[in-house]
Amino acid sequence: MEQKRTKSRLARKERIRKKIKGDSERPRLTVYKSLKHIYAQIINDTEGKTVASVSTLSKEFK
Repeated sequence: MEQKRTKSRLARKERIRKKIKGDSERPRLTVYKSLKHIYAQIINDTEGKTVASVSTLSKEFK
């Protein structure tokens, strides 16, 4: 029973991750909103690098 539950959980995790994974052609956008500020990143998952980032704290935003 435990193996079936673990197998199902891993399959569900892979299925969801496949839909939200970003690549060089279409990177992933992540947004974090705190009470005072907003942070955004564009991430290329194939290279594992952040392409661009901005927040309401940065000088470029103001």
